[in-house]
Amino acid sequence: MKKNFSQQQVYDVVANVDNYYQFIPFCNHSRVYSSKSHQQDQIIMQAELGVGFKLFEEKYMSTVTCQQPHMVKAVSADASLFKELVTTWQFHPHASLSNGQPRCMVDFNISFEFASPLHAQASNVFFDQVSQMMMKAFIDRCHQVYSVSSVKLS
Repeated sequence: MKKNFSQQQVYDVVANVDNYYQFIPFCNHSRVYSSKSHQQDQIIMQAELGVGFKLFEEKYMSTVTCQQPHMVKAVSADASLFKELVTTWQFHPHASLSNGQPRCMVDFNISFEFASPLHAQASNVFFDQVSQMMMKAFIDRCHQVYSVSSVKLS
């Protein structure tokens, strides 16, 4: 059974950076080092992600800004792997279906440039496939976290 998710539910899954290593393909490490509230409903985190595939393995730091429940934006702060990496998730509530389930529309944007020409060339070949795998991983995670009985698991 396919389930729709509310804006808050989808936001909560995307904003939970500490758990990324559990479900995102090629992510083998995720850790939030600091988290500070800056404005009402806004949190800014310093987080490290590790990515790996076969012999390739890298870690990088990002500044993650979360505006609950509307947006999560991550900007790479580590110049060794990326010249630029900006990932933005925006969450919009959508009219309920006839069955009363909430819906959330997601705008996802990623802008990146690898520092290494080798990484850039590899990304051109695999980017669409990896992007689809990542989006599926987040959808699957929503299904895992929010069971059909609507019990929220942490």
